[in-house]
Amino acid sequence: MRGFIFSFVTACVLFAVAGCSETSSVGGAQINKVASAVRVKTAELKTLPADEEAGDEELMFDVSVSLDSVVANENIDSTAAVKINNYIVTKMLGQSSYLSVKEAIDAFIEKKKEEFKAEEYLMTCYDHIIGTADVGLNGVINYTFHEDYYGGGAHPTQLVTIQRFDMQTGRTLGLWDVFSDSCSNTLKGLLTKKLMDREEVKTLEELHEKGFLEMVDMFLPQNFWMDKDSLSFFFNQYDIAPYALGQTSLSFSYDELKPYLKEWIKEKIEN
Repeated sequence: MRGFIFSFVTACVLFAVAGCSETSSVGGAQINKVASAVRVKTAELKTLPADEEAGDEELMFDVSVSLDSVVANENIDSTAAVKINNYIVTKMLGQSSYLSVKEAIDAFIEKKKEEFKAEEYLMTCYDHIIGTADVGLNGVINYTFHEDYYGGGAHPTQLVTIQRFDMQTGRTLGLWDVFSDSCSNTLKGLLTKKLMDREEVKTLEELHEKGFLEMVDMFLPQNFWMDKDSLSFFFNQYDIAPYALGQTSLSFSYDELKPYLKEWIKEKIEN
């Protein structure tokens, strides 16, 4: 797959390492944007096997990470900020909790380089990660972690992970922190109906013909976004449809979901 070359960095250089940091305010949350990138010819990282021809194509190892971290201010205390940033470092980048976000990004990129060096063949490889923090429903930060990866095979992989944080405490908000425990089947039914409406079909059979839910039943994804006026569930490629149909999001107004929400979430909506 040498012809499949994706460049996140527009400048074509032999070897580049870049890092930057900037601070901005998003809905009362102070956000520090931290980024690093490496782009290098694969032949610079390891030796070409004797039985493989280099060819004329430029093969690149291209990794970039840009993450929002949270800064303590009048809206977010230091304990909450530490918890949120620690989650980003450990759960999303898989690095040690004692590292800062910048140190975790650098360690992640270095690990990717070492993994690539251990591969048997030269090839184009890229891994681009963007983590974005946005303030949604009153006092909730939605954190979206998007990874676009290619390491061989028929096509690249795009993976989105969404986590929600309480701005006051820094704790994560899962499905059953938001919804009543007993409404699982009802929510699955609402999601199926919403998908059928979106695809303009009346039956499951027609939905299957569109490519959805052929090999899997509807389920409640952990990926959901809590906006000020709506809640959206997000499905990655292959979750409920084949790769060619891409990612799927289904949005509900809070009025549609109100009977199934926990009381403290209802209070946030009303405020």
